[in-house]
Formats: sequence, structure tokens, C-alpha cells
Amino acid sequence: MPTAVLYPRFEHPAIEERYASWQTQMLLRQGVARPKLVYYESDERASDVVADVDDEIVLVVTDPLLLPPAGLIPRLRDVLASSGAAAVVPVANEAQHPAQRRSASAPYLTLRELQQTMETMAAQPSAVERVTWDRSDPGIYLCRAELLDSIDAPLALALQGRDVAISTNDYVHRWSSLRGQTRYDLLAIISPEAKSILEFGCGEAPLGEALKRRQRCRVVGIELDAAAAAVAKKRIDAVYRGDVRDIVAILDEQFEWIIGGDIVEHLDEPWSFLGELRRVSAPGGHLLLSIPNLANASVVSDLLRGRFDYVYMGLTCVGHVRFFTKQSIADMLTIAGWTVVEITPQELGAAPARDELIAALDRAGFAYSKEDLVPTGYYVVARNG
Repeated sequence: MPTAVLYPRFEHPAIEERYASWQTQMLLRQGVARPKLVYYESDERASDVVADVDDEIVLVVTDPLLLPPAGLIPRLRDVLASSGAAAVVPVANEAQHPAQRRSASAPYLTLRELQQTMETMAAQPSAVERVTWDRSDPGIYLCRAELLDSIDAPLALALQGRDVAISTNDYVHRWSSLRGQTRYDLLAIISPEAKSILEFGCGEAPLGEALKRRQRCRVVGIELDAAAAAVAKKRIDAVYRGDVRDIVAILDEQFEWIIGGDIVEHLDEPWSFLGELRRVSAPGGHLLLSIPNLANASVVSDLLRGRFDYVYMGLTCVGHVRFFTKQSIADMLTIAGWTVVEITPQELGAAPARDELIAALDRAGFAYSKEDLVPTGYYVVARNG
């Protein structure tokens, strides 16, 4: 039986958001014969959205930045039919409703690992929980179209007060904000004595805001995204909006600490940019970077299977145009004229692929560097001079 997919119109200047929305739509289409996508405005009334929908059942997507499992629609349809609930929602890592918020059954770092975890969870005996829904945005849900016929609220609020079934076997990955995360890991590395700090790619400046709460300092940010820069201006001392390379070229300040959290891999020529940064670094000033590790076992394992799947953020972020290992990071900084103080590993958790790959390499007697396969990325501290 056909199921219409109601999907929010979504436009964004950044490739990461545009790709993530496209990827969501492509994954929803998989395994569904001729799915009908109906696009709507996020503030449009639910009743208006379904006015021209002929299908009895609709899958409503309210968060365009999520990764659904294969076969989600038919499984949710089965739960809707058997439960008698008004709607069915999957569980998700970033869910607003506490009953919907769950962790995956295994850690994952790539799309292939996530899909394996989703398949494992879906294969478990069906488990359903019932709740009366609040005003939380579920991100994605399935219901009968007639439920929405008389609702004047937007689709994100249409389940309020309804009896909702939560399918705990169906896991959806919802992305957190790429530009709104507070990098407490970087905060812990920055000197509490620093009086002047520049962050390039500052996003909404949550790190800068945390720095100003912790210590007396001047924080300047550079951000390309207009919406994020507007938020950042309310949090830190100054924000320059534009390409980081263009802004750094005209800056006439020098800073004790310069911060770039997962940014240099997005630049065409990071080596020359890092060299230019020395001009705005105080003598003896510090540079702090975090950079993903292409040699991570999850990525290598994917490549050995012919997979390299771009995603919104992470090791295989679609916005990455340069890729690094620990050695190439050290070489880049040395060429740019910085003195490397330390390069320390980041580890976000041991995905199964890591242990599988290491065990296979050990059995084969293959010479390899285990310390390079484990990190998901590196924290880099360098000194100017």
C-alpha cells in the first residue's frame, strides 16, 4: 500500500546541510516502490499539508537532518496496525521526548557501521512502548492521514496529546547542530591565562562563550555561515563573517591562542592558511587544532569493502576536501612554520569494525601501526616560534 512521505522544504547555504537533507530523502526512498514525496513549509498547518494527499498512511518527516534505517516505512506500518495507536515513532539518539531518546545497541563511526547496527536492532523481537505525546518534535513519525485532517498546528506539533507507540527496534540517527556544539574538549586544553583568543570557524561561538565565562579574555571569531555568525555576535567580543582565509589576511590583531576545531580539513590549501595564521599569532602564541584521522580503522574497514559514505559530520563529512593522518598533520604544521608541541589522539568509542580489522591484520601477520588505526582524530597544539 502506498505511503506518502511529507518532507519539509529545506534550503541552506552550506553543503553539509544540503547533502544531509538529500541523503535523508534518498535513504527513505530505498526499498519503497515509487514513494510519493510531498514537500511542505515547516510552519504550514498539518490540515493544509494533507489536503491533497490521497494515501491513507503518511510518513511525516519534521527533521530533515536524520538517517533512517532501511525498511522503516513497512515496519512502522505494521506497528501502527497492530498497536491501534494514533501514530508510531522510532527511537533516536537526539530525540526531544525522553521516552523516544535511546542509544544505539552498538557504537558506530561510519554510515556502514550505523546501518549494521540498525539492521541488528530491527531483527530483534518487536518491542513497543506507549506514551501520551507532549509538544516534543519527534523528528519523524507515521500515522493515518485522517489524523492530521483537522489539526491547525504545524506537523512537528501534531502529535501533542495523542496516544503514540514507540517502536524501540527502529533506530534513527538525528544529527546535532554542526555549529552549536560546545567543544568542552578544546576548552580543557586552552590556557586559562590566555587574554586574547581567535577562533576560526567559530559557528555560534559556544566555545567562545564558555571561555568568557571561565576567564577574562577577548574572544574574536570568524564564521562563514550568516545565521551562525549572527548568534555568535551576541556571545563574544567580535565576529567577522566571511571566508577564513580572506578575514585572516586583513586582521591587524595578534592573539595568544588561535583555535580551529575540525576546520582545516574543509580548506583547499590548509598548509598556506596555517602559514598565514602565524602573522596574527603573538610571538610564542599557541595554535590548537582538532583534525579527523583518515587512518581510523572504521574508515579503513569501509574502504576494504568498497565503501566511503559521506555524511553530515564526522570522519567522512561531506564538507571535507583534505584528509590527514598523524604524520601528515605534523608535516603540514612544520611546513607552515609552526613548532609542534604535542599531537594527542581522540577516541570517540570503539566501533566493532576496529577490533575486527585489527584481529584480521594480526591473523594475516600484516605489519601495521595500531596506534594510527585507533584514534578518530587528533588534538594538535603548536607554538609560533
